[in-house]
Parts: sequence; structure tokens; C-alpha cells
Amino acid sequence: MKTCIVLISLALIFLTSCNSGPTENTGLNRKTSDSDSVFNSCYASFVKKDTVLLNALVYGDSIKGSLGYKLYEKQQDNGLLMGTMHGDTIWGLYTFMSSDSEYVNEVTFLRKDTLLIEGRGERTFKDGKFAFKDRSKVQYSGVALAKTDCRQLPEQNEAKR
Repeated sequence: MKTCIVLISLALIFLTSCNSGPTENTGLNRKTSDSDSVFNSCYASFVKKDTVLLNALVYGDSIKGSLGYKLYEKQQDNGLLMGTMHGDTIWGLYTFMSSDSEYVNEVTFLRKDTLLIEGRGERTFKDGKFAFKDRSKVQYSGVALAKTDCRQLPEQNEAKR
């Protein structure tokens, strides 16, 4: 039964990651206690005219979900994030379409209290993806995403600015 719920949830996340706007946060499998091993976790950043949204289904140390970037005067990217937790750090692959081409970027986020801070570092193209050249030199100085209620839609946050 749990397998069916996880598969249905993953299908819903995949379908919502294909929307034309930035990634929408939905209320799938919300964590109700610290003992829950499968739950939805949502993070968002709304800074000036830039929006970054992460909606992930977390089960054990695995993470699958959608990640969207809507950066002012740049192309908007929405895609699928698949990764794993290593202590307080998420390492994953972000797959998205841009200008009719598929791209795969290695991404990392450091969990600090209720924030996820994006990792930045020199990248190289290797094995069909853009990966960090040296993971030990990654600096967690990128976008800071705050934990948010998965039921809250991006338009609600943008209206509060």
C-alpha cells in the first residue's frame, strides 16, 4: 500500500513539474510527525523579481521533486530534481528543458535550520551533465530558500511583496 502511495505521489510531482509557470507547491503527503519517513517538503525564495521554488517528496534519504527558477530578465527553468541527503546536505541532479534541449546539472543545497542554501562552484561537463569540478570546493553562498507551507501558491507570496 505504501508503495502505491509513493508511486502515485511521484507521478503527481512529475506532472506538476511540467507546468508552464514556476514550480507550484502542492500538499502531497505532508509530514505530520517526526517519525514520518515519507513526506512532502517545500522551500521558496522570493527576492526582488527572482523566484526559486522546490517541492520535494522525501522518503528516507532520497528526494524526488520539482525545482523551478524564474530569474528576472533570464530564461525560466522548471524541471525534475532527484537526489539524496548526506547529513545536512542534498546532492542531486536537476533535469530541465531549455531552448528545446535537455540539460542535467548537478545541484547541492545545505540545510541550515529552516533554510536550504544553494551551493555554488566551478562546473565541468562530464558524462552528459554539468557537474561540480571539485565538491570539496563548493561554497554554500547561493540562493537561500525558506521552508514554506506546501499548500501556499507562488502567486500568494508575490502579492505580498
